[in-house]
Amino acid sequence: MAFFDKLGGIAKNIGDKASDTIETTKLSGKIKAEKTAITALEQQIGAYCYQQHQAGQACDPGAAEWLAAIDGHNTAIAELQAEIARIQAAAAAPAPEPMPVAEPAPAEEAARVCACGAAVPAGMKFCGECGARFE
Repeated sequence: MAFFDKLGGIAKNIGDKASDTIETTKLSGKIKAEKTAITALEQQIGAYCYQQHQAGQACDPGAAEWLAAIDGHNTAIAELQAEIARIQAAAAAPAPEPMPVAEPAPAEEAARVCACGAAVPAGMKFCGECGARFE
């Protein structure tokens, strides 16, 4: 019987640990949700302060450096968006017509006559009729 009592104790211990793990996981999830809410509120505070800065109203003097950095990033974004617009406009513009290139007039190729009597065009090394080789 002692074996089964010991086995039951182990099973109870495992069940308690699993229950504790589930509970701590739930609490960790709630902590994460609270931190997410804090981050959202911090973003709203920052947005409000930046809106005041843009309107020319004074915000906290300690935030002036951060507000100026945001201005710099917004300027960089505007420049990058302008560059994108320029590239897209250039891509949408029709390509210029290529200038016509004058085709060279075909050189008069003098036909040669093979010993077999067949006409062989200039540049051919062998006769098409009898296979005789030309120099």
